[in-house]
Amino acid sequence: MKIKGVGTYTDASGRNHRVLGTGELSEGEHLQSLKVSGKCSFDKISCDELNVSGKCGGGSITARDLKTSGELEFDNITCDEITASGKCSGKSVDAKIFSASGKVEVDSLTIAQTLKLSGRPQIDSVKADEIFIATRDGSIGAIKCRHIKIFHDENFFDNQRSRVRIKNIDADTVEIENCEVAVIKCRDAVIGKNCAIEKLFVAGKCTVADDSTVAETIHT
Repeated sequence: MKIKGVGTYTDASGRNHRVLGTGELSEGEHLQSLKVSGKCSFDKISCDELNVSGKCGGGSITARDLKTSGELEFDNITCDEITASGKCSGKSVDAKIFSASGKVEVDSLTIAQTLKLSGRPQIDSVKADEIFIATRDGSIGAIKCRHIKIFHDENFFDNQRSRVRIKNIDADTVEIENCEVAVIKCRDAVIGKNCAIEKLFVAGKCTVADDSTVAETIHT
């Protein structure tokens, strides 16, 4: 099935499908793969593989593997692995692995294994095992994880004193630079260059770079 113009399709075969023009995905069908290089709207998508290089927007997505280099808008996503290099915006994401190098605007991220972010994230809350953030811009509300590392993206050419803004971090180990954080609670912390921390609760080892500031340190 291919749509090159404007149309609505219903196809329950579960084979490979592609939207090249403008399509509306009917609810209730499970596809092996769906490629969107045009514009696709939906209430629910259920498929093994979803690849969006155009614009795709709607409600809920359930997939094994999701790749988007275009624009994806959604209410919620449940997926094993997500790779996003375009714009990804919605309410909630529940995945095992999430890698994003574009613009991510999401209310809630729940990642069972690894989260990798660059670009300019705008996220309210994040839960993950490991988090790697390579940028010096964007804002994140609450972060809870085992290990977090935030470092300078060498390809980021904006103000070299800019920072990622974070409300609070709750983690076992924290390694950060170019960050502005209200509260950090952790076991061990490495506060690298260009950081401003209002309050740091630390139980183990802690180092702070010369050009960074920690207003209050509380050893727990």
